[in-house]
Amino acid sequence: MLIDGTIKNKILEDKFIFIFLFVYTFLLLFFCSKMSPLYPINEWADVNLYFNIGKGIFNGKVPYADTFDHKGPLIFFIYGIGYLISNTSFLGMYFIQGITWVLIVSFTYLIGRVYLDKIYAFLVAVLLPSLMLSYTATGGSAEEFVLAAECVSLYLFLLYFDNRNTQGHNAAYMLVHGIMLSAVLFIKSNLVVFWVFPLAAIFVNIILNKDYRGLLKDLGALLLGILIVTLPLVLYFALNGALGEAWHVYVVLNKSYSNPGTIGQIIERLYSTFYQSIRFGSPIFIVMIIGAFVFPFMQVKNKLGGIAIALSFLSLYAAVYISVKNIPYYTIPFFVYAALGCLFICRYIRLGSSWYLYPIIALITFYIGMKQINLFGYTFDELRTEQPDKGVSRFSTIIKKEKGPSLLNLGLDLGNTVFTETGIVPSVKYFVSPNLDYSVFPEMRNEQEEYIREKKVQFIILSEASLNFDYFFGLPLLYQNYEVVDSLKDQESKAYYLFKRKD
Repeated sequence: MLIDGTIKNKILEDKFIFIFLFVYTFLLLFFCSKMSPLYPINEWADVNLYFNIGKGIFNGKVPYADTFDHKGPLIFFIYGIGYLISNTSFLGMYFIQGITWVLIVSFTYLIGRVYLDKIYAFLVAVLLPSLMLSYTATGGSAEEFVLAAECVSLYLFLLYFDNRNTQGHNAAYMLVHGIMLSAVLFIKSNLVVFWVFPLAAIFVNIILNKDYRGLLKDLGALLLGILIVTLPLVLYFALNGALGEAWHVYVVLNKSYSNPGTIGQIIERLYSTFYQSIRFGSPIFIVMIIGAFVFPFMQVKNKLGGIAIALSFLSLYAAVYISVKNIPYYTIPFFVYAALGCLFICRYIRLGSSWYLYPIIALITFYIGMKQINLFGYTFDELRTEQPDKGVSRFSTIIKKEKGPSLLNLGLDLGNTVFTETGIVPSVKYFVSPNLDYSVFPEMRNEQEEYIREKKVQFIILSEASLNFDYFFGLPLLYQNYEVVDSLKDQESKAYYLFKRKD
């Protein structure tokens, strides 16, 4: 059984708290995520890219072969399900994001209940998402789904490590770990390192206790969990003749794209990022450090398990920052340690157990979350008013007047939202331009130039924010086959041009 008697009893015992957490989470996201139906559109280029590749999946397009991006395939299927719920908006993704955050909040509460009374576990559970909002951009990043998987596994790890008798291990938990880590493997492969050391600690404990039958049982359960996610994806790509292309893009291209440099450069980058986070970063990072190093050694009963949690942080930190700068939403997977840090700090807080403390805590943390976002700069009057010609939505209005239009966005920017607003299914492989430099991946720009030469699409969006703006803006071929029908500037005064094919 995936949920044993202990977990089931915890949920039933605190069922009203879990119901409250469910409502709280969806209400918080309603105001604080642009996936919410409260907002006209989520303009973030990444989520629009995921959505439209997902849209392509359910319209016969195979990722990597027919539509291009170098992220993991599972994120496209998740967004594809959101598309099935709502074709031209993120309403479906709001529900999926809500369920994802409910998992994060609920398992944070369960983690808290391993060590603390209900009121403290509740405090951490509602505080964590409010603090995380300032790192989530406009909402819907791949890292949010990763964090949910981490919270599920961390709870099961702590159940095992907190048990003084660690001779046996529930194989059903190992099945869940296999599902969680393989899901992350196919969303952002480098983040799977979170599972390496805790799983190794469990296996070492089992071996030390000479439970070889249990070892084989756990290894089988872990493998089965991995296969539950992996096999359907492998079969999908194999049956569509795209397994080699998927491997080439998701594994080979990403490996060459990361290119972290020499060992010395890697160490210098990691040290510099860590130092800057400590000295100039948010206090939340200090809480993460407490959760990663203080909590495991002072709270976790199994010493090997405590060491494993600390090493999981170090390996995750190295995997994230080995070759990239500190981008805010990259921090989201570390909030699993922020939860542990908050739990440790709660040891020094004295609260009563009165029922009225729960709504008071919820109102305070809800206010913190709202302050983090501030409605993304909207007023309530603007939210209630239809503004179809605001920003690049003006391009959408023009395009929707055509019958069966096709579109190419030569950047990774606000132009991606036009695919979502118009309902256009990508008709060419490189329908947008992920941030891959020409020297790393010349095929993309070369193919896009061929689309222009052959007039394969009816409309083209080109913005000054795109990597290849200078090249395409100065390309005579573009003006031979297309003409500018509209232009505008975004809030940063970056120009956007809408080209239409000449008849």
